Amino acid sequence: MKNKMHKSKILLVIFTIGLACSVSNNIYAQQSEKYGSLSFKNAINVSGKQRMFTQKISKAYLYLLNNANDAQAKKDLASSQIIFEEQNRILIQNSKFVETNNNLKIVNELWKNFKDIVETQPNYDNAKKLIDTNTDLLKATNAVVESIISESKKSIQDIQSTLGESSINVEDQLELESIINISGRQRMLSQRLAFYYFANRVELKNKNSAQMLNNVFHELDGALNKLLVFKFNTPQIDEKIGLAFSIWNKIKKDTSKLMEQKFEEKEMYEISNELTKVFNEITLLYEKVNV
Repeated sequence: MKNKMHKSKILLVIFTIGLACSVSNNIYAQQSEKYGSLSFKNAINVSGKQRMFTQKISKAYLYLLNNANDAQAKKDLASSQIIFEEQNRILIQNSKFVETNNNLKIVNELWKNFKDIVETQPNYDNAKKLIDTNTDLLKATNAVVESIISESKKSIQDIQSTLGESSINVEDQLELESIINISGRQRMLSQRLAFYYFANRVELKNKNSAQMLNNVFHELDGALNKLLVFKFNTPQIDEKIGLAFSIWNKIKKDTSKLMEQKFEEKEMYEISNELTKVFNEITLLYEKVNV
């Protein structure tokens, strides 16, 4: 009888230790999957929005050149600046990675000059400066996204190394983060398409305008097809992608109308916002997928 009780106590101790180890491993994994107070997936989504805001601000500024009394465009221009600065502050506060911090500092430096331009009353001289500087800020915000993805990959590999190969599905996790980035980038491309549509006007056009507009069109179209066949798509995601296609087809059904400036400016402005909204919803749904 005593022997049986002794064995039971030993088994209970072993079970307790195992449970404690399991809890400890789960806590370690959860902490390692964080970008400060954000999850890595959320940080990728938020940093991806920063790319979009650089283009939304630029688009609104160029649009207001010919549509100075448009209340929605004025609101977009003002609110996008506030959100951009607030989100950059959040990303800086939560980052503990040297490369990401350095990239965020570059964004802040470029933002100062960019903001000086967009806070002026829209005029053609500053619009041309905006066209020249826009891509530098976009590249800097994109570098932040890429560095966060890189840090997440290191974190996932660290968890795998510490807790064993079966503790986390590395391939699926990285694939999901990649699609969050691609989907989030579609928001930016939706705004950049309209930005270059306005930049392709006779008064602003330079030797690169038409080619840039064409490049954005093809990148957006190609990425939309990638989203369509992603293996983690849910019925809700598929429904939203279908909506994105229906909006996109307003442009795709007649590309000559895009390249020859035959869309009404307000129509192009609104289509870009509609596309951005649905891609934002898709990106948020991808962020919520668990693998």
